[in-house]
Amino acid sequence: MLVFKPATVAVAVAVVSASIAYVLWKQRQQEQGTSPKQSARKESSGCCGKDSATTTGCCQSSTNDDNVEAEEHAKPVAVRILYGTHTGTAKGFATTLQQKLFALNVAGYAFEPSVVDMKDYDQDNLEHEHVLISILSTWTGGVPPESALVFCNWLQDMAQDFRVSKTWLKHVHVGVYGLGNSEYDEHYGKASKALSKHLSSLGASRLCPRGVGDDNQDQAAQFDSWSDHLIAALCEQYGALRSPAASSSSSPSVKPKQQPAGWKSQNEFRRQKRKEKAAANGEDTEEAMWTAEDQMNEIVLELDQGDDSDDEDNRPKKQDSGVVDVEDIGVVMKESEAAALSREMVTPLQRKALTKEGYKIIGTHSAVKLCRWTKHQLRGRGGCYKHTFYGITSYQCMETTPSLACANKCVFCWRHHKNPVGREWRWKTDDAKELVEGAISRHQTMIKEVKGLPGLIQSRWEEAFTVRHCALSLVGEPIMYPHINEFCRELHAREISSFLVTNAQFPEKIAALEPITQLYVSVDAATKDSLKAIDRPLFKDFWERFLSCLTQLKAKGQRTVYRMTLVKEHNMKELDNYVELIHLGEPDLIEIKAVTYCGKSDASDLTMQNVPYHQEVRDFCELLCAKLGGGYELATEHAHSNCVLVAKTKFKIDGHWHTWIDYDKFHTLIQAYYKDGTPFTTMDYIAPTPAWAVYNAPEAGFDPIETRFRRTKEGKVVEIEYTATDSGCG
Repeated sequence: MLVFKPATVAVAVAVVSASIAYVLWKQRQQEQGTSPKQSARKESSGCCGKDSATTTGCCQSSTNDDNVEAEEHAKPVAVRILYGTHTGTAKGFATTLQQKLFALNVAGYAFEPSVVDMKDYDQDNLEHEHVLISILSTWTGGVPPESALVFCNWLQDMAQDFRVSKTWLKHVHVGVYGLGNSEYDEHYGKASKALSKHLSSLGASRLCPRGVGDDNQDQAAQFDSWSDHLIAALCEQYGALRSPAASSSSSPSVKPKQQPAGWKSQNEFRRQKRKEKAAANGEDTEEAMWTAEDQMNEIVLELDQGDDSDDEDNRPKKQDSGVVDVEDIGVVMKESEAAALSREMVTPLQRKALTKEGYKIIGTHSAVKLCRWTKHQLRGRGGCYKHTFYGITSYQCMETTPSLACANKCVFCWRHHKNPVGREWRWKTDDAKELVEGAISRHQTMIKEVKGLPGLIQSRWEEAFTVRHCALSLVGEPIMYPHINEFCRELHAREISSFLVTNAQFPEKIAALEPITQLYVSVDAATKDSLKAIDRPLFKDFWERFLSCLTQLKAKGQRTVYRMTLVKEHNMKELDNYVELIHLGEPDLIEIKAVTYCGKSDASDLTMQNVPYHQEVRDFCELLCAKLGGGYELATEHAHSNCVLVAKTKFKIDGHWHTWIDYDKFHTLIQAYYKDGTPFTTMDYIAPTPAWAVYNAPEAGFDPIETRFRRTKEGKVVEIEYTATDSGCG
């Protein structure tokens, strides 16, 4: 028996609905296009086959003009929808607009929309277009995405060429919609703004004001608002293109029928049905995705709604002139400051995208996810690099964040930019205790769900319900959370160690941070230009903030780490600059790892060619230590993660490394600090590093009590055994 997924059924329904509507529309066009010609061929008392009161017995002056007008009315209006995209959002909106315009044909209009990528568009056709809609995203630095660069640059050249007439595009009606992020200030929607300016300077007529969708809000709702205004303008501009039978002057005017009082409630009814459909499909969204049929019904019902005196006071007022006010479009695109204070960080679209990738959303701005290394060690297949470097128990580690928002959009981010971004906290704030309790609860639920994993070690699975470590590095910028100190206190009260990672854009937050188990700062590049290219920060003064964060790190007096991610052809040739940054912050430890390739992403151009081999990482670290001229040495490595730890020589006591952490001692020290402010240092809670974890050990950082599996070229999994030495894993 065949079982179809809901998404497959929805696509099939959309295709069938669109096909039926298209056939009906074509039949109507054929009927309207042939009827005047057949009438013209008829011969009776007059030349056009009708009685006439003129001396010539011909009514050509009136009827033929009507026939010509009818033929013009029957001709569909070509609407070209261009899009320039990097992540695919603009393309999705272009397709949505195409469906909306096509659905209007059912109501008697005659639009012929087509969607074209800007990189595939023939520029010679521009002056011959009738209606041109452009949907354009903005990339780093306010420039168009790569697929739209050629078209946008060509249009700019045409606008600036004195030989090109300023009325060149006077017959073209245009609409422009931009996509961007308001946190990028002057770069927000910059590409679409330039495109709209160049089209206008060449004489094109605007159908409605340019719209811009903010990535920090619900872009779909913003686009719907703008496209409604655009469609209203198109219908008003080309309303005469409805069927001649409906617009003929000989037809008696029909007064809109009074709709029953319950007519307006049909919209609410359909929305409720979509919610029920979403719940039945297990979708975590307020509304189910619309099919083409839903779109047609929505537009047709709105077009057919008449005046209802009973509901007049409940409907939003609209100007009869059809003129669109810029402020009307801004209603959805920009909310008031008062509303922003209670706004939730995660939009419905972001929530759906994050949930699909396995994130468990906590409250309004936090999340937790089960790390793959947790599942690995539950099966006895090895722990993560933190187990090798610092002695954590991977299967008792919880990966979470109190803030999904980030101030960067790093090119190597494995979250594919599904999370929000921001330069300051402007959202509703959840209680720290509730977030910690929610994270632990959801983490334990995920532990329950892996009970059926092949090879699961029962004793470890039972111990995994007791969280001992928390990696605050899941996604976003944890230090942005206004109550980050309270959050860490809640963790430490439960004897959960804290590993917090910050992207070095909030120096004041680092300065105000209370002691934690280990504080990381991401050092993704060593020069201003390369940091801008890799991290794509929101702040204009990102470099100054970056340097200030490193300076603050030096003053913390606690266990600090530089996390350096190596990306070939991006940041591996800046050794001298890295040395300067290390002297600036003087971190206790330096984690240097190869970038993780997470598959193709529209938000990043990275490929496997950008991922260094482990030997290349080792070579980089050895050169770095040599250039530092002492004070740091190669301490440990985790070959599986392509990661090496460089440590200060103070951690090498009597020839033995002490990069591991005495977690019981830390919790004793931190509670004393909370009680009476008793200070403590990094060296107060160190523990010896086992021999198998040391740099150049034959195990290459793999715990010998675990079982190593390797996949051969033939795809087979082969078990690899090591000779046991010692291990710190419980």
